[in-house]
Amino acid sequence: MFDRRKFLLACPAIAVSSLSAFEAAEAQSYPNKIIRIIGPAPPGGMVDIIARIVAPQLQDAFKQNVIVENRGGGGGYLGTEQLSRAAPDGYTLGIGGGFSTITATLQKAPSYNPRDLIPIAVFGGTPNMLIVSPKVKARSFAELLADAKANPGKYNVGSNGLGTTIHLTAELFKQRTGTQITHIAYRGQPEAMNALMSGETDMMFDTASIHVANVKEAKIRAFGIAGPNRFKPLPDVPTLAEGGVEGVEVLSWFGLMAPKGTPPEVVTTLDTALKSIVAKPEFQRAVIEQGLEPMTMNATQAQAFWRSEIDKWSAVIKAGNMQQ
Repeated sequence: MFDRRKFLLACPAIAVSSLSAFEAAEAQSYPNKIIRIIGPAPPGGMVDIIARIVAPQLQDAFKQNVIVENRGGGGGYLGTEQLSRAAPDGYTLGIGGGFSTITATLQKAPSYNPRDLIPIAVFGGTPNMLIVSPKVKARSFAELLADAKANPGKYNVGSNGLGTTIHLTAELFKQRTGTQITHIAYRGQPEAMNALMSGETDMMFDTASIHVANVKEAKIRAFGIAGPNRFKPLPDVPTLAEGGVEGVEVLSWFGLMAPKGTPPEVVTTLDTALKSIVAKPEFQRAVIEQGLEPMTMNATQAQAFWRSEIDKWSAVIKAGNMQQ
């Protein structure tokens, strides 16, 4: 005999089971439609260029169309927020970087949590570097640091704006060294560089790769690499750790992200494809042409790195009372 009550009670379980089976089948057949990569920046910048290096490589690997959608605004905040709210099915991905952790962490009530994103891979990066105005009298990092400690407030440090990686690297340096150095925020990197070269500011942390020529031509001086290793194009520049300052390691990096909840099967498929892509000489050449060093962090490594980045910048922002 048909029991209508038992049937109705069983319907939700049947629906959930069917949905789970459907989702599993979808994940196993991934990808079977257009993939969208959000570039959280306007066209033409580094984030956009990186997205357009990765997109055709994924398209070739998957034999599916991969398109780039620029979503600039808020220093990467708006595009990253959009990615965090996307369906976690692998068809909306995004380019991530240091900005992905910092912009949300700076806000007291952010509209997304950086932990709501899953890194798939980190494939390019370059360390930050302490650069000094030619008008600064100190001739070495040791001399500069000793003078800064002996004379609180004597020196200033420029940045390309409040809350940027450059700004927070300077804040991290001050916290690690116990120095009192005045921060001056400018409207963008070119303005900050002009201030440094004219002597308006004394020092700045910036991406190492874009200053190789300036250092070699003695337009500015490089006093330390904010990374675990020396920077290959400038092998004579020691790391800050070699100069006695531990814990100031800041990488300007780029990788591919997905929303939290993306099925493990999809993450594995993307991870496998990206391992092959980043090993290609043509991909590595394209990354090097952008002033980055090729990196090969897989999904597991990238996720551990991501968590460490969130923890690092959260601590710096909290210690500096910088939340807005």
